[in-house]
Amino acid sequence: MKIILPQTITAANLTSSNVPETDYPAWVAGTYTLGTLRIYLNKIYEVIVSSTTSQPDVGAVASPAEWLAISATNRYKMFDSVINTKTSKTGTIVVTVLPTQVVNAVAFFGLVGNTINVKVTDPVEGIVYNQSKYLQDNTFITDWYSYFFESLYQKEDAVFINLPSYNNASITVTIDAGAAAAKCGEMVMGRQQSLGVSNFGTSVSIQDYSVKTTDQFGNIVIVQRAFSKRADYDVTIETSLVSYVQKLLADIRTTPTVFIGAEEKPETVVYGFYKQFNIVISTPSISDCSIEVEGLI
Repeated sequence: MKIILPQTITAANLTSSNVPETDYPAWVAGTYTLGTLRIYLNKIYEVIVSSTTSQPDVGAVASPAEWLAISATNRYKMFDSVINTKTSKTGTIVVTVLPTQVVNAVAFFGLVGNTINVKVTDPVEGIVYNQSKYLQDNTFITDWYSYFFESLYQKEDAVFINLPSYNNASITVTIDAGAAAAKCGEMVMGRQQSLGVSNFGTSVSIQDYSVKTTDQFGNIVIVQRAFSKRADYDVTIETSLVSYVQKLLADIRTTPTVFIGAEEKPETVVYGFYKQFNIVISTPSISDCSIEVEGLI
């Protein structure tokens, strides 16, 4: 089992993106009236008072508030730690990030497209990593009938681990959707750390935030809302590493982290927080660890 310790992606290290930041006009000093939407520092703000001259980030924390932060702009939604808000562009999304530290893993959530490619380019050695993955799930195509009549399912999550470690290399990501809209809910890059070996017995599920109510006549009304992934990992770790694993998990207790049960099993990849963990020192050589993780929406 591995985790990815994330590095923040901001305008400072997002060196290029083909997604235009034209959701709304940029904020400039002046007077704005109720309902006006403006972009400031890669976020969309809305005026919630009759009029204001405040800068959006200042007005958002004023009392009473004058601006309301709505969301990241389309370009930056894939970096806002919210999977349910997605960067979208017809055809392809192409972004290049220059990390501020060594990065050897990258994960993606909420994907829509046909393929995703990750390329690592060193300024001296050139391209040192270039790998693509298909985002269409055809594992259930088992005979000619299913080949012709079953629908393909979208793989929404993808993980690329064991990227070469270069200090000054840039990472270019291309999500290709053909003539449709390519989308990405979240891109998380960082340094991978191994905790141990994930075992059969690991369980996966979702937390559904939809509302289902029954009126006085017995009619059921369903309001569909978002859901988050959950996993209970069963992990074997070396007893000599128990203190290290305990300290590592303690350090990320308030940090959104990518938990990877197995790279080839996307159902075991969750971006979120652990709710609790428990380590049983079973033998002098190996110990048993359980980690309960709840994903972000």
